Amino acid sequence: MKSLLFLVCVVLFLGILVAGCTTTTAPAPTPATTVPTPLPTTIVTVATTAPLTDPTLVGNWNLEGGMIGAGTMPVIPNTQLTITFNSDGTLTGYGGCNNFFGSYTLTGQTSEFGKGITVGPIGSTKMFCAGTSDLETTYLANVQNAKYYSITNNKMLIRTSTLNQLSYIKV
Repeated sequence: MKSLLFLVCVVLFLGILVAGCTTTTAPAPTPATTVPTPLPTTIVTVATTAPLTDPTLVGNWNLEGGMIGAGTMPVIPNTQLTITFNSDGTLTGYGGCNNFFGSYTLTGQTSEFGKGITVGPIGSTKMFCAGTSDLETTYLANVQNAKYYSITNNKMLIRTSTLNQLSYIKV
């Protein structure tokens, strides 16, 4: 009988032990199924307009002279200042000491001064030439400030917003 009592006590002890070590948890809720809200479909169209071009502008031009402020732009003896407009919107040239390069855009606007153009930014090589650096700086500043151009009989006139002008002949 003692062994039966001992067995009942062990079973009760184990039952209490098992009951105390387990916790009852509620089953995890199942996540709600959401139906995505349809987004309105927008068709995007991209306008592909080709950049403006002017075949009469494209090519090599030699500077003949210029009007800067109230005076004329001096020429450099035995030196030809140039500019070349390429059909891809880039330009190159020679400023009297350094080669320069950049880009241009035709604006499509016209005025009494000619067709609209923007130039720049312009970069150049960085050599110093004692006799020509100031003139080259003036020349490149006016090229970069170009606002209008007009071409008549292979002669081009570039005007800035301050109405300085550079005169070229096509070569």
